[in-house]
Amino acid sequence: MWKPQNQVEEGFHRIDLLARLAPRHQFWLGLARDFKTRYVVFEFKNYSEPLPQNQIYTTEKYLFPAALRSVAILVARAGIDSGARHAIKGALRESGKLMIWITLPELINMLRDKDAGNDPHNMLFDRVDELLVDLAR
Repeated sequence: MWKPQNQVEEGFHRIDLLARLAPRHQFWLGLARDFKTRYVVFEFKNYSEPLPQNQIYTTEKYLFPAALRSVAILVARAGIDSGARHAIKGALRESGKLMIWITLPELINMLRDKDAGNDPHNMLFDRVDELLVDLAR
């Protein structure tokens, strides 16, 4: 199930894309198990500058663990800034909400990997590992 422009809170918030997990790959199975999620929120940010902290807080509002919606993937063309990185770690530490960011070059490399028969999930595994290993109390 894919729901583009899904509205939550009676239209107050608009999620770019909400997808139901039907995991077959180890990456998605791990997300479903480790973060107790059934849905993944996708946000697409076509900013020319790195994504600022306030955009992370907006996306965090879309995540709701009780509704099995605790993971977001942010496709941010120019990546994220240090404040956004700090906000992502805070959301993970304080409420178990996982937000993974992918830059445009990373997305292109993932598509090239898939076309070449390689596993495009390797970058996602690395990003999650980076967040979890670097997370402080």
